[in-house]
Amino acid sequence: MVEPALQPWERIAWTPEQEQVIYRDWGLFYTHKQQLDKAVHYYNKSLDLQADDPKALYFRSRCKRNIAQTEGALDDGRAASALDDYNAPLNLEICDALYELNQFENCKVELHDNTRKYCNKKVTAFLNRLVVVDENFKDTLGDTLGPFIIKNGKHFDDVLEAFKRSQHVDTRPLWKRLKEDDKCDVLSILEKEEILLSPRELARRHRAFKVFNQIYFNKSWIDVLFLKQLRENKNLLWPQSKVSTPFLRDLCNTKYDVLRKFLKMLQARSPLYTEQWRKCPNKRIGAKRKEEHLNRVQYQTRRTMFSQLRAIRRLREEGDIDKLSKYVEEVMGDYVVLKTHRVMPWKFEFINEVYNILALAHTDGYTLMDDILETYGKERLLRLLRMPTDKYKDIVQFVFGDKSTYREPDAVDYSLVAYKKFLPRLEKRMIFARYSIEKCYLLHEIARAHLKQSHFDECCSWARKAIEESKICNSIIWHFVSIMLIVKAHAALHKIERGKEALEEALSVAQKLQNPLLCSFVEFCLAINEEEIALKKRSQSLESVRKRRSRVSLGSRYSMQSKNSTEDNAPSSSVLGAGASDGGGDGM
Repeated sequence: MVEPALQPWERIAWTPEQEQVIYRDWGLFYTHKQQLDKAVHYYNKSLDLQADDPKALYFRSRCKRNIAQTEGALDDGRAASALDDYNAPLNLEICDALYELNQFENCKVELHDNTRKYCNKKVTAFLNRLVVVDENFKDTLGDTLGPFIIKNGKHFDDVLEAFKRSQHVDTRPLWKRLKEDDKCDVLSILEKEEILLSPRELARRHRAFKVFNQIYFNKSWIDVLFLKQLRENKNLLWPQSKVSTPFLRDLCNTKYDVLRKFLKMLQARSPLYTEQWRKCPNKRIGAKRKEEHLNRVQYQTRRTMFSQLRAIRRLREEGDIDKLSKYVEEVMGDYVVLKTHRVMPWKFEFINEVYNILALAHTDGYTLMDDILETYGKERLLRLLRMPTDKYKDIVQFVFGDKSTYREPDAVDYSLVAYKKFLPRLEKRMIFARYSIEKCYLLHEIARAHLKQSHFDECCSWARKAIEESKICNSIIWHFVSIMLIVKAHAALHKIERGKEALEEALSVAQKLQNPLLCSFVEFCLAINEEEIALKKRSQSLESVRKRRSRVSLGSRYSMQSKNSTEDNAPSSSVLGAGASDGGGDGM
């Protein structure tokens, strides 16, 4: 017979009373070692053997308060107090649980009741806690509450409605809820609705989170931020690890929820408006400091803007359009978009200046090359437009036995990855773009990204949208650079008729710019395009003549063959007729 796997101490025939005391002592041991989850586990086993043990209930209540299970701690405290009503530590535990549940009124009532119940040294702890609760009332309902209500009273209804919505739990089946909301109720996996927030709102929330934790946790706020980011960190939560990943995810979420509960306790005892008032109680000095800080931020922003403009002009002079476009996207998408008109009163002028410099940098590339006449055929227009023409450079020359020549099937295409990351960024910026010239830039960059990936139809579609937006803001320069993207797409596809229409439109726009170099460039492109059209017509006419001649020669060949066949058949028929007449004569 196989014996069950037992621990050495389990082989001893302990009585239930002895086991209950052992489990309770083990829970106390792990509580002192700060292994609170294990401690709660052994307290539960102790109470399973004897549910009316006030000591075990008291110890478990204290342990639950340390792991932010305050409701359970209050229930254990009340259960222990019902068993031993005149025990001062048990009643003090109930008061502490009410205090940590942020029920300051109930806590104060309980403390006053216990001050009448006990005397001498036992009442000292209750009196000390009464002083703390009274100070909390002063912090929450004192002189700092009035200005806070005046400033934020208009948001109270929205916050209350959101709180009620979060507290409401709908226990009906999912399909019934979706059916009442006129939504699809047959999908097994629902799509998560993405909450679109503007970049400025995201930055505001990030800063508010940082300031809030700095006030209550001081230098430990960075640990809170680390734990928050750790919940979705793919380096920790590997999808391949089927066992450890769910455990680690649950651990991170549990610890972060515990941390948030303790943070709410601190905020309820001393609200944020009180902590901010304590930093500077004098209103006049506080207003002066705010004004000085605003002036410093405005001055630093102005210096940063001039530095960025100098860098943009320098990159334009260097002629590196890709580097310039990347720098402009970093400046406008990560810095300027977060600035308000209060900090940057000249924001619109700066945006116009940056985007116009970028458009001029694009037009600087449309110049005639010295050796363009040495190129012939279809490649001339592509080379003139700075489009790739040498396709053989993309082909890898394979060398037998050399591993470097064989591309791995799972190799990462970094250009495609960057393209897939860049497009959603621009499309999200389009949602929150306020100015038409900014929309022109975003639409142009989306079309340009499609052109780099050889998605020519998408390029033409987005470029047309950029042209319509440029007409709204009356920007001729962005109209020109957008129509040139369409010219490049048609040239790459060798659609010379549509390319001619786009070039004629580009010529009319270039004439509005009154730039002779651009006009001559577009006219030269038109001349090359006309030459290709004439060459195409000539080749088509030659092809039609060749086909006509082939049809004529084929018809004459068929006629000659039919004529020869008839001539061959005529003598044979005459010979047969003569033979027949001779035979008839003999028969007669």
